[in-house]
Amino acid sequence: MSRHRALLLPSRSARRTSSRRAVALVAVAAVLAGCGLRLETPPPAEPTPDATEQVRGRTVDDALGLAEAAAGLAARGPEEAVGTVLTDVVAFSTRHAQELGGVYDSGLPAPTPTASSSPVVVSDVTELLAELVDDAARAARDADAAPEGELARLVASVAVARDALADRLAVATGAPRPEPSAPEEHATSDAATPTGGPDGDATGAATGQDAGGRAWPGAAALALAHDEAAWTSTVLAARSADAERGALLEQAARHRAASDAWADRAGVAHRPDDPRRAAYALPAGVDDPAVRDALLRTLEQAVADASSAAVADAPFGSRPEAVASLRTATAAAVARGAAPVAFPGMPELATTPVG
Repeated sequence: MSRHRALLLPSRSARRTSSRRAVALVAVAAVLAGCGLRLETPPPAEPTPDATEQVRGRTVDDALGLAEAAAGLAARGPEEAVGTVLTDVVAFSTRHAQELGGVYDSGLPAPTPTASSSPVVVSDVTELLAELVDDAARAARDADAAPEGELARLVASVAVARDALADRLAVATGAPRPEPSAPEEHATSDAATPTGGPDGDATGAATGQDAGGRAWPGAAALALAHDEAAWTSTVLAARSADAERGALLEQAARHRAASDAWADRAGVAHRPDDPRRAAYALPAGVDDPAVRDALLRTLEQAVADASSAAVADAPFGSRPEAVASLRTATAAAVARGAAPVAFPGMPELATTPVG
């Protein structure tokens, strides 16, 4: 290398120093750029609730609103009969919210309140009665709309519990039970209104499969529960006095018709896989009125439990039939002396009365 060429090149020490400075400058620039990027990024937004969260959130909001409204009315010292129902509205609704997971918390600061989280404002028990009726109808629609079967089962139970509370409050106040208000925009009322099915006012289609060919095991189990109730009622009618025989035979006919309809709905009627039997076991001491009454009550509760299970595995569009069945069976069990419970048809949650 010539002497002139050597003079043009920096020393190795100088090159190392320059490199370190360049690296440092790049690092500082990266930090500054990163800080600028963070400052320009908008704050995280609340995630858009999916269909499951919409159903869950609505049911929780309604439950908390009912609990708060009933507690406010109970604090005014109403008549004993009304106060008892209000106490159950508070207790049942509080449990409903708890079992559904409570209010959704994204962890983000200060979310803006939505219309669905607005408190229920009622001035008297008549307005609370209307809220119970509306919220029961909304939960029944949401039970049909829920993407998951187990959530549908829970929401259906909540709907029937509210429906029963509305019946009790109407009786306690002497006020007529109002019709539910028109569905809100988010509700799919046409799909969720019980228009057909084996129980209540319904008559279902004779198929146990949805459009995709999926079977409905819950319908077969419900046919079995009704069949046992029909057989037992017939036997008890034969062992009863004339005054009771007629009512028991009517009950047997109602259960037999429902059993046949649900067996048709399940696609098992007159087939080898029909689960219904020729006879069923009776408990000891069945001639004792207390034993007989407990047996009839238990049979109605068994129909309610089977109805609830049928909600969970119902084919698309068939849940309203099972919800109607749950409502009918729950009312029949209460008429037989069953205690009001927060979760009809869900023995794992409703074995102990609340309130």
